[in-house]
Parts: sequence; C-alpha cells; structure tokens
Amino acid sequence: MGIYLPRTEDDPYTELEGNPCVKNADRYSFAFETWFLIDLYGAWRQNGRDAVTQKLMENGIEPQKLGKNIPNYIIKRFENGGYPLGRGYDEVKYTESHPLVQSGEYICLPKNSGIEIRPEFKEQLFQQYPDVSLEEGFINAGIDPIDVGYSRMQKLKKEFETRSKELFGSQKNNTTIVEKAPKYREGRDSDVLPDVRSHPYIKEADTVKIQMKDSFYQEANLLLPIGISEIFRIYEIKAEWLTEQDVMLIGCRLMKWDSGQMSADTVPHTEQTLRIWQNREKALTRIVAEGFEKIQQLFTDADIETRRKICRQINEMPRDPWKHYTTQKILERIGLSRSTYYELLNNESYGKGAITRARKEDEDFLLVKQVAEYKGFVKGYRQISMLSEPITGRYISPNRVLNLMRKYGMKTTIRQPSRNRKAMKELLEKNGKANLLLRRFKLHRPNKIRLTDVTYLDYGDDLRAYGSASIDPVTSKLICFVVSENNNLQLALDTLAAMDRYPTVNGGLIHSDQGILYFTDDFQTAVKDRNLIQSMSRRGNCWDNAPQESFFGHFKDESGYRKCKSMEELRRKIEEYSVYYNEERRIWNRGKMTPLEYEEYLTNLDDVSFKAYLSQEEETYLMKKEQSTKKAVEKAKKQKTGRGG
Repeated sequence: MGIYLPRTEDDPYTELEGNPCVKNADRYSFAFETWFLIDLYGAWRQNGRDAVTQKLMENGIEPQKLGKNIPNYIIKRFENGGYPLGRGYDEVKYTESHPLVQSGEYICLPKNSGIEIRPEFKEQLFQQYPDVSLEEGFINAGIDPIDVGYSRMQKLKKEFETRSKELFGSQKNNTTIVEKAPKYREGRDSDVLPDVRSHPYIKEADTVKIQMKDSFYQEANLLLPIGISEIFRIYEIKAEWLTEQDVMLIGCRLMKWDSGQMSADTVPHTEQTLRIWQNREKALTRIVAEGFEKIQQLFTDADIETRRKICRQINEMPRDPWKHYTTQKILERIGLSRSTYYELLNNESYGKGAITRARKEDEDFLLVKQVAEYKGFVKGYRQISMLSEPITGRYISPNRVLNLMRKYGMKTTIRQPSRNRKAMKELLEKNGKANLLLRRFKLHRPNKIRLTDVTYLDYGDDLRAYGSASIDPVTSKLICFVVSENNNLQLALDTLAAMDRYPTVNGGLIHSDQGILYFTDDFQTAVKDRNLIQSMSRRGNCWDNAPQESFFGHFKDESGYRKCKSMEELRRKIEEYSVYYNEERRIWNRGKMTPLEYEEYLTNLDDVSFKAYLSQEEETYLMKKEQSTKKAVEKAKKQKTGRGG
C-alpha cells in the first residue's frame, strides 16, 4: 500500500484522483501505489531529495500544491520504514520481491500482511550483540540497513537490550553492555561540530548528517571484515559524533564501494592521519593473518577440485613488490608444500585417483544395496557377496561389502540374538535314543541324513505359530517346512509326511533334539514304518543338531515373517523363502553354491572323487573335534581353579 499524507490545508486532494501513481485520494488524505513508492525510494537512494521532487513532477504530481514539506515527509517515511512494503492480496508480488525477503533472512507473514525477521537470524544477531552492532550484523549478512529502516532497527535494539538485562543483568559475554555497545545518538549537538569538521576524513558535517571523504571509503572498505564499529575506532571517529542514521548510511556506502575507483579528494598529512594509517596497517595485518588461517582450514577440509582452485587463485595474485607475501611465504602460511602446489597447479590428473575411488565406492555401494534389498529378505555381508554376481553381474568380495556397509552406515540385523528365542524344556523319557550322528553332519552321501526340529514363530499382532522343518545336513537343502498353530504330535507327524516327498536312501537316519514330540510312541512308530533309524542329541546340547538350528536362525533373520498378519500369509512367506533358500541363496562353506547346486555337485562325483571329498571333510571334522576338546579341557581347568583347586 502507499503512504498516507494527512491534509493540513483546506484544499482537497481529490484532484489526484485518476492519476495512475495514486491508489486513492479524498478530501483529507491520499496514498501512492506501491510500485510508485518503490520508484521514489530508488530515486532517493541514488540521488537524494531532489530526485524525489523530480520524480513526483514527472508523474503529474506537483509538490508545491501538496505542500512544500511533502518530499521531506516521504523521505522521513523511507528512513524510518525502509524499503516500501506492499500489503494486500493484489500486491503479493511487491512483498515477494522485497530485498529483505529475497535475502532469506525475512519471511512473508500469512495473508500477505507483512514481513518479519526469521527467528534463527534474529537469534544470531542477538548472540553477536553488543560485540557486533545491529548495523554490522545486517551488513555482514548482505542486507542494507537502510532497507531495514530506522524503526525496525530501533525496535530490535530495544528488544535485545531488554532481553540481555533479563538474561545477564547488566553484563553479557563478561562485558558491560552499556560500555561495550557503541551509543550512537539520535541527533548531533552543535558543540561537537568543530571537532567533527576538523577530522581529516570528514568532508562536511552539520547537526543532521556527516559526509565522509571518498578517501575514507577507498581505504576503509578493505577493513569491513572487522566491523564498522572497529573501523570508526581505527579512524578515530567518536561514537558521540555519530547518529544512527550516520552509521547506517556510512556502513551501506562502505559495503557498496567499488575499490577500483579512485578517490577524488585528498587527506592532509597530519599526526592524526599517521596514527590512523598505523592503526589501519595493524588491522589489515590481522585480517590477512585470520584470512590465512581460514584458507588453511578450508584447504585441509576441501576436495581436490577446491584445492586446485585455491592454488590457481594464489598463482594469479599480483606480486608483492615488498616481498612480504611471496608465493613461498603464502604456501608456508597455509601449510602447503611447493611440490603439492605445483602438482595441483599443473597436473590435471593429480588427485583424480581419490575422486575415482570415491566414485567407484558409490557405484559398488549401490550394487550392495541392490543385493541387500533383493526379494526383501535380510542378508548378511557374506550372503550379499555370494549373491552379488548372480544379481548384478559383478562379484564384490565379502571384505569390500563389509567395508562399504560400515562406511555408508548400512546395518543389518542378521544373526542377532532374538529375545523371543527360548530353549524348549528338555524331557527325558525311557524311550530316548542314542546320538548316532555324533555331529558328522557332512560325512555322508546326500539324502542319507535328515535333521528336524520345531521352533516358535511369533508374528503379526501377538500371534504365534510353530514351525517344524527338516534339512539335509550334507547339502543344507531344505526338505520341508510345516507350520501350525499348535505345537503338538500332529505337527511332528505332518513333518514326517512332508519329508516323504524327498525320501532318504534305505536305512537313512533321522536326527532330532530331545523334544517331547520325538519320544512319543506314535512318532517313533511312524519313523520305523519309513525304515528310518532315529537319533537324538544329548540333553541340552544344541550343537548336536546345529545345522537345523542354524537354518531356523537364518529364516528368522532374513525372511521378515514377523510382518505377516495371518496364517495364510505366513505359509506363503515360508513357501517363498523355501524356494529362495534352495535355489538362490548361497552358502559360504558349500563352495558358495546353493543347496540344490551343491547336491547336484556331490551326486555327480564318481566314487574316487567322492572318497577324496569325504577324506578332506573327515580331516576337517577331526581338526575341529580336537580344537573343541582342547577348549573343553581348558574351561574345566579354569572352573576347577575358580573353586579353589
């Protein structure tokens, strides 16, 4: 919207009706369109009061008819309110194009009712205040304080001072707020004007404004990193000489000064001027030192291309005739050797190896992720490695898979102990069977041995089923997997019936733990009817049936069956996993083959080759048995020692 100007004379403003620059006008007031206010604001910023008067006249508005103070009134509104702000649904574009909004540090309010400072930026300004004045804070953020406006600035200052006193009393950051913050005046007393006008860098001064010489801006623009308050101190410009408006105007012009232009005025060589130059030299030296520290940190953390860019910028710097900042000294300041500097400068292939390796790791990890997500089953790093070539066409070693998973934070729950996994209570019955297998799981022909066991399957919303499965320990092939809502004799009998689809050779061995189901007369009779010999693990020794236990562990870790919502869905999941397990899932100690591939491999061996295979497996078995016996003896000795000998 526009600025409303109350009429103090008798003549009405109705003659402005119909002017495209005027939004509305009545007998006592009128308002400009927002776009015209923005034009007036730009003219004022560039050429001052006369430009406002000229702009009004060019658009058919005669200031003399409106009142001779109208241009001053408009400028006062600009100084206080900053950049004109559009309001209302018909002026959304003026709000969104507002320089404060475009800076990202101000946001539009709902229904286009105005703008407000972003809370994070406001907090940042408060944390710096009063060490960094508000004007400096805005300038450092790339915002012109004049666009913010005097009223907004004063409101923020009052809020910060009140908040500081509430939080810190009279002190903040171990310094007294009143002493630390520069106290610029709202107006300038005439009694200080002689001192102000005698300053070598001040061109003109009155009670309203101060005009600095171009030499000040030419010299001081290099000092902007240390803040405008420190610049005033270096140039011995006292805070009591300056008004809030002075600080805003000088700071903005300093920020926008083109250092390439030559100053048109001169500065007298006085004792004060020499002091200022010495102070300026010390400040510039400090700025350069801090700059080198930042470059050193940037160089340490940067990638190879950013490092190369820094080296090129160093090479393109103008040569220092006094040799204070030669290339060698610059390299020493940022901690860079000459050899590395020239390699980065002249050798385009230098450092590309790291980029290539990083790109290769990214590509490999995508393949690892693809394999890990295959069919939704959870996989460990070895399984991912074994499946990498069949699924992606590229083999990735287990160590590389593991390293990539660690680097990219990819985790798997594979083989993690389940809290719900409980050992069934062992029961001894008179018709228990001896352990005939003796852990010689692989020392047989395929389809000679059958292992079986039952496990809990907790799924869905507090639902529980029981799974009974059987595997061939020689090939790890899954023979059957039966699921039921009840852990009863029928489940064990159904498992035997399912095993009939892949019968053993005549006189085959069926091995289980000492579960109550396997002690019943009905089950043992069904075993005899199939011409099978029954074997049982020792009491409480899960290692005697380890391959079967291991299968259940893999299924629970990998299948995701817990997400199933019904028994029908659970059965489908088991069927899908059974196919995947036998036909696609590879086994590390089975030649990295699938169970069906390994069964075919052993079946096709002639007698001589199979005998050699058994001899090798027997040697491995005896070695593991010897290691197990040794560990058991050492454990027994430690326990005996712990009991006092």
